[in-house]
Amino acid sequence: MIKYALEGSDFIHYLFVGLAGALGASLRYAIGLLFDSAFPIATLLINLVGALLLGWLTSFLPRFPRISSTISTAITTGFLGAFTTFSAFSVENLTLLMNGQVFAALSYILVSLVGGFICALVGLRLGAKEDGL
Repeated sequence: MIKYALEGSDFIHYLFVGLAGALGASLRYAIGLLFDSAFPIATLLINLVGALLLGWLTSFLPRFPRISSTISTAITTGFLGAFTTFSAFSVENLTLLMNGQVFAALSYILVSLVGGFICALVGLRLGAKEDGL
Protein backbone atom coordinates (compact mmCIF):
# COMPACT_ATOMS: atom_id res chain seq x y z
CA MET A 1 0.00 0.00 0.00
CA ILE A 2 2.74 2.50 0.91
CA LYS A 3 4.74 1.56 -2.17
CA TYR A 4 1.66 2.15 -4.34
CA ALA A 5 0.94 5.53 -2.73
CA LEU A 6 4.44 6.77 -3.56
CA GLU A 7 4.40 5.77 -7.22
CA GLY A 8 3.85 8.11 -10.14
CA SER A 9 1.24 10.83 -9.96
CA ASP A 10 0.02 9.65 -6.57
CA PHE A 11 3.28 10.84 -5.07
CA ILE A 12 2.71 14.34 -6.49
CA HIS A 13 -0.82 14.30 -5.05
CA TYR A 14 0.47 13.50 -1.56
CA LEU A 15 3.29 16.01 -1.91
CA PHE A 16 0.94 18.85 -2.85
CA VAL A 17 -1.46 18.02 -0.02
CA GLY A 18 1.44 17.94 2.43
CA LEU A 19 2.95 21.22 1.22
CA ALA A 20 -0.43 22.96 1.29
CA GLY A 21 -1.01 21.52 4.76
CA ALA A 22 2.29 22.98 5.95
CA LEU A 23 1.21 26.40 4.67
CA GLY A 24 -2.22 26.12 6.33
CA ALA A 25 -0.74 25.07 9.67
CA SER A 26 1.86 27.85 9.49
CA LEU A 27 -0.81 30.46 8.81
CA ARG A 28 -2.92 29.15 11.69
CA TYR A 29 0.10 29.39 14.00
CA ALA A 30 0.87 32.96 12.83
CA ILE A 31 -2.72 34.09 13.37
CA GLY A 32 -2.73 32.47 16.81
CA LEU A 33 0.28 34.62 17.76
CA LEU A 34 -1.71 37.78 17.01
CA PHE A 35 -4.26 37.10 19.75
CA ASP A 36 -3.50 36.97 23.45
CA SER A 37 -6.83 36.28 25.09
CA ALA A 38 -8.32 34.00 27.73
CA PHE A 39 -11.05 33.26 25.18
CA PRO A 40 -9.80 31.26 22.16
CA ILE A 41 -10.79 33.90 19.60
CA ALA A 42 -8.03 32.94 17.14
CA THR A 43 -9.24 29.35 16.80
CA LEU A 44 -12.85 30.50 16.55
CA LEU A 45 -12.05 32.96 13.75
CA ILE A 46 -9.83 30.47 11.94
CA ASN A 47 -12.49 27.76 12.03
CA LEU A 48 -15.27 30.12 10.88
CA VAL A 49 -13.18 31.49 8.02
CA GLY A 50 -12.15 27.94 7.12
CA ALA A 51 -15.80 26.81 7.01
CA LEU A 52 -16.70 29.74 4.78
CA LEU A 53 -13.79 29.07 2.41
CA LEU A 54 -14.41 25.33 2.24
CA GLY A 55 -18.09 25.91 1.50
CA TRP A 56 -17.23 28.42 -1.22
CA LEU A 57 -14.55 26.23 -2.81
CA THR A 58 -16.81 23.18 -2.73
CA SER A 59 -19.33 25.01 -4.92
CA PHE A 60 -16.92 27.11 -6.94
CA LEU A 61 -14.03 24.82 -7.95
CA PRO A 62 -16.11 22.27 -9.88
CA ARG A 63 -16.85 24.98 -12.47
CA PHE A 64 -13.24 24.86 -13.52
CA PRO A 65 -12.57 21.39 -14.91
CA ARG A 66 -9.07 22.49 -15.88
CA ILE A 67 -8.12 22.75 -12.19
CA SER A 68 -6.72 19.34 -11.40
CA SER A 69 -8.01 17.24 -8.55
CA THR A 70 -4.48 17.39 -7.12
CA ILE A 71 -4.67 21.17 -6.79
CA SER A 72 -8.24 21.27 -5.47
CA THR A 73 -7.47 18.54 -2.92
CA ALA A 74 -4.28 20.35 -1.89
CA ILE A 75 -6.29 23.50 -1.25
CA THR A 76 -9.27 21.92 0.53
CA THR A 77 -7.84 18.91 2.35
CA GLY A 78 -4.26 20.14 2.67
CA PHE A 79 -4.40 23.88 3.28
CA LEU A 80 -7.85 24.27 4.84
CA GLY A 81 -7.64 20.96 6.69
CA ALA A 82 -4.45 22.08 8.40
CA PHE A 83 -5.60 25.69 8.78
CA THR A 84 -8.73 24.75 10.71
CA THR A 85 -8.50 22.62 13.82
CA PHE A 86 -10.94 20.53 15.78
CA SER A 87 -8.32 19.32 18.23
CA ALA A 88 -7.48 22.85 19.42
CA PHE A 89 -11.22 23.61 19.67
CA SER A 90 -11.67 20.53 21.89
CA VAL A 91 -8.71 21.22 24.18
CA GLU A 92 -9.57 24.91 24.51
CA ASN A 93 -13.12 24.02 25.55
CA LEU A 94 -11.87 21.52 28.11
CA THR A 95 -9.45 24.15 29.46
CA LEU A 96 -12.27 26.68 29.80
CA LEU A 97 -14.41 24.10 31.61
CA MET A 98 -11.57 23.04 33.94
CA ASN A 99 -11.02 26.71 34.79
CA GLY A 100 -14.67 27.08 35.75
CA GLN A 101 -15.54 29.18 32.69
CA VAL A 102 -18.66 27.21 31.82
CA PHE A 103 -20.46 30.09 30.09
CA ALA A 104 -17.41 30.87 27.93
CA ALA A 105 -17.04 27.20 26.96
CA LEU A 106 -20.72 26.79 26.09
CA SER A 107 -20.65 30.07 24.15
CA TYR A 108 -17.57 28.94 22.25
CA ILE A 109 -19.20 25.61 21.38
CA LEU A 110 -22.45 27.26 20.27
CA VAL A 111 -20.82 30.02 18.23
CA SER A 112 -18.40 27.53 16.65
CA LEU A 113 -21.08 25.05 15.61
CA VAL A 114 -23.82 27.45 14.56
CA GLY A 115 -21.33 29.94 13.11
CA GLY A 116 -19.52 27.16 11.26
CA PHE A 117 -22.74 25.90 9.68
CA ILE A 118 -23.77 29.43 8.72
CA CYS A 119 -20.34 30.24 7.26
CA ALA A 120 -20.29 26.97 5.30
CA LEU A 121 -23.79 27.67 3.98
CA VAL A 122 -22.86 31.22 2.96
CA GLY A 123 -19.73 29.87 1.27
CA LEU A 124 -21.70 27.22 -0.61
CA ARG A 125 -24.21 29.80 -1.79
CA LEU A 126 -21.51 32.27 -2.81
CA GLY A 127 -19.70 29.58 -4.75
CA ALA A 128 -22.93 28.52 -6.47
CA LYS A 129 -23.54 32.02 -7.85
CA GLU A 130 -22.70 32.49 -11.48
CA ASP A 131 -19.76 34.81 -10.82
CA GLY A 132 -18.60 32.80 -7.80
CA LEU A 133 -18.83 35.69 -5.38
